Formats: sequence, structure tokens, C-alpha cells
Amino acid sequence: MYRILLATTALVSFTGAAAAEITWSGEVALGYNDEELVEDGEGVIATAEIVPNLSVELDYGLTAEAEATILLLDQEGGSGVDTDDLSEDFEAESYILSLSNEFFGLSFGTVDFAPDSMWKSAGDMESDGFSEADGETGVLLTGSYGPVMAGVSSVLHTDDFSTGTGSGDFDQLGVAVNAELEGFDISLAYQEEAENDFDPANNNDDFEPNEILALSVGTTFEGLDVRLGYASDETADENSTGLELGYAIQDVSLGGYFVSESEGDDNWGVSAGYESGPIAVEAYVTDEQGAYLNGVEGSYAVTDRLIVRAGVIDDEDPADDGGSYIGGEYDLGNGASFLVSYADADNDGTPGEAGSAEDELGAPEYKHGLTALLTLEF
Repeated sequence: MYRILLATTALVSFTGAAAAEITWSGEVALGYNDEELVEDGEGVIATAEIVPNLSVELDYGLTAEAEATILLLDQEGGSGVDTDDLSEDFEAESYILSLSNEFFGLSFGTVDFAPDSMWKSAGDMESDGFSEADGETGVLLTGSYGPVMAGVSSVLHTDDFSTGTGSGDFDQLGVAVNAELEGFDISLAYQEEAENDFDPANNNDDFEPNEILALSVGTTFEGLDVRLGYASDETADENSTGLELGYAIQDVSLGGYFVSESEGDDNWGVSAGYESGPIAVEAYVTDEQGAYLNGVEGSYAVTDRLIVRAGVIDDEDPADDGGSYIGGEYDLGNGASFLVSYADADNDGTPGEAGSAEDELGAPEYKHGLTALLTLEF
């Protein structure tokens, strides 16, 4: 987390200085979940965040921008709202400082990593596990020229995400290139092996220290989308070769993939979707390293304000994504909505251990148990 002291606000004007445009957005949520697994058992959900954005137009078509997501209150569970969470020193969950024009962008802060954000895989490939940004501070340079887009990133080794003391150095260079050339969609991504220790227990279990190289090519034949991909984990000496297909027939969409793995079982999956008017349904079957995951999920727009969602997911791993859910969300207008949902997750957690239950079940990511939640976005 990044501590920001909100004590005094000063506005200073300098002669000749460009005027900054300041905008504010945010989200407030208040609700209740009857299965929240914390020390007090069932409890209140109360979260609030604001996002100030400062933007200024410079010469030569450049735009300078600064943005932060500041947590005012972050409580999920407990018998009541803990007002001690309201602190004079608010926590900034993320921040980004950037300089950009229509051709390039340079950003510093809690940015995306170029390989993970730009790479296009061919199915569920075990060897393309690029590091995912999860609060780390880094730098990201992006650019485009005609049909080619490229990105370069690096992560800062700090105390928050290291074993022991952070070195303060930039680590794990990442490069990604996407290009549309003569009807072919080409995706190339590479990340080098991290030189420093990044401890998964310190907030970044999505960080992958290994050296990874991946390439995929996609195209379309008579409406059939095809993508062939190869990924190699150079550090572990493992690789994946995948083929992914997709085809749409009016309201019906079909998809499938097969990935040959050098280590462990091969991965495959098939899916079928239907969307027409207020109805949307998807069914899928996947085999992830020998473990089956099957599901049927759908939604129905009762009115232009009320949407009902339901799904059943069968996962052979009881600690993973299986379960069933049903819920309805009503749009109250002006950024406000009210949600009521019930989810019966196979991973129902360990009593007294916060965060042990599945709290992102299915496509709508419902919490385990009965939830009522009022949300206001502004």
C-alpha cells in the first residue's frame, strides 16, 4: 500500500503554468453477507474509494496525467462498521504518473506489465504464465506505428514485494509486440528472469520470476477464427503448443482449444454460447492438467434495469472455482445499483479464517452465501 497524508490542500498558481483539469470519480458500497468468514462471523460489507485525476495539455501534443485510487474505507466482515478504518492517513491502492501523445505513452506507478497485458494466448497454456501486476511499482512504455503496437515494462524491487530488504533496482524487463500484417494477427511476448527475490507471501503471488518467451499467430478463414501459439518457460525448460478455434453462427458462438504440454497432462476445452435479445447463455467443458471444469452460466434482462444471473459450475478441485449461484441486480439510476445474490461455493472456507472462502464465484464473481449490496458510482 502507499500512504498519502491528507492534511493540507494548497492551490498555487504560477505565471505561465498550464492549467490542470481535475476530475473526481469513486465508488461506495454498503451491504451484508451472512457467510463472511471472519472472527465475528457474518458481517457488514463497507467500502469506499475515490479516484482523483489531474490532467494537463502540454506543447507538442503531449498530455501529463496523475491519478490515484485512494481507499477511504475497506471492510468486508465484522458485526458492524469499524470506524477506526477511517484514518487521517488514507491508503492509496494504486497510482500512475504518465506522459503521452497519440503515438506513445510513458507511465510510472502501479502499471500493467507489457507481456501479461498484451500477450494473446492460444488456449490454456501452462508455459505462458507471465508476471501479473498486483500492486507493484513499475514503469511501462507503450508505442504504436501503423499496424504495430509495442510495450516495454520493468518492475521496481521494493520492500513491499521482496524477501527482506528491497534493492531499489528495476528488475525483470518485459517486452511485447502485437501487429496486424496481411490478414495475420501476430503476438510476441518476452520477460527476462528476475534477478532479485520476490516473495509470493508479500502481496504478489501472481509474480512469476522465470524467463518466458511466447509467440502466437491468428487469422480468419471463411468466418473461422484460428490462433496457433507456442510458449516456452526457459527457466523450467517446459513448453506449450496450442491451437484455438472460434466460429459464430448468427446468435450462436462456438469455441475450442487444445494445448500440448511438455510436462503434465495436455489441456483442452470446448464452449458454446447463445445470445439473443434479453437472453445470454454459455456452456463449457475444460480439462486443466487432468482436472475437469464444467459449467453453464447465463443471464436474463427482465427489464432495461433488472438483470438476473444464474450458473452451475462443477470443478474437480474442491478448493477452486466450483459451486452454484443466482442473483439479481437492479439499476437505480445515476450510477447506483442494488444487488441480491446467493452463492453456494464448493470452497466454503475455514471458519474464523478471513478470505478462505471463494468470493469470486462464476462470471459475476459473487460472494459465497447470501449477499445484499448497495453500490454508488460517481
